[in-house]
Amino acid sequence: MRKEYDFSGGVRGCAASRSKIARSRRPKVGRSVPDDATALSKAQVRELRRRLADLKDPVRYLIVSGIAPGFVLYYNVADDVYAMNDPSHATLFKRRKAAGAVKQLLGRGTRIIRCTTRRRNGLRVPVLPAGFGRRKSP
Repeated sequence: MRKEYDFSGGVRGCAASRSKIARSRRPKVGRSVPDDATALSKAQVRELRRRLADLKDPVRYLIVSGIAPGFVLYYNVADDVYAMNDPSHATLFKRRKAAGAVKQLLGRGTRIIRCTTRRRNGLRVPVLPAGFGRRKSP
């Protein structure tokens, strides 16, 4: 025998309802720290703090090649291409030493510039120094 269901009542938790589901902020009952968890050593804590500071540091490096005033090429390592006048498509290097190694492979005519970054829509976008890459007025 086949059962028939009544779907006229709707679905619980459907997207049409605008209410948010509140989660409890209290720890679950019965959860505790595992027995094998040990405290971190001072060296490990120092290394974690160094890495966190490195992630929060907004300074990055770009490889650029200037063709003419107002035309700047920004190098993208992943695609092995240059993006013209758009630094958001360039590779951002955390370390100047790494940018220098790539620059050596590219040859003459390129240089490394230092820039800061900001987060926009979850992506790091370079903020160039004032006046960089702009055409000079006669």
